[in-house]
Amino acid sequence: MKRQSGFTLLELLVVVAILGILSATAVPVYHTWQQRAYGSEALIMAKQIMDSQVTYILEHNQFFPDTNYTINHNGETTPADALTKIYNNLHISIPVGHFLNYGFYHDTEKETFTLTIASEGNFELFQGSNIVSYTMDKAGVVTIGYFPTQ
Repeated sequence: MKRQSGFTLLELLVVVAILGILSATAVPVYHTWQQRAYGSEALIMAKQIMDSQVTYILEHNQFFPDTNYTINHNGETTPADALTKIYNNLHISIPVGHFLNYGFYHDTEKETFTLTIASEGNFELFQGSNIVSYTMDKAGVVTIGYFPTQ
């Protein structure tokens, strides 16, 4: 009897089952690493923004923005003029189209600058939270606050 070349149905089913098991375990791991990448990006951007703010204070003796002005950066809906103001004053470019929202708040009464970073979605990026806040006073002291995920 001559054997035909090719695979049997059982061999094909085993290969499909193995591929299904591998993909079922790979998707959650990929999601976890993606979240960690977002968190790392946010922390790096926060450090760069705060360093740029310190440089701005040393050059101008005031915070940016200089009044009770708020700049919100939320993905692709941020107006281009807000990103231009940030770039022109702090000399830093904030990535567009990412899953992180940045908010710049200057409180003239308390003489503080607050940078808030929030992740979109329900995943936690920062020590059990999806929102982290950096507040800097005129003396350059930075306090970090984590807000619980709702």
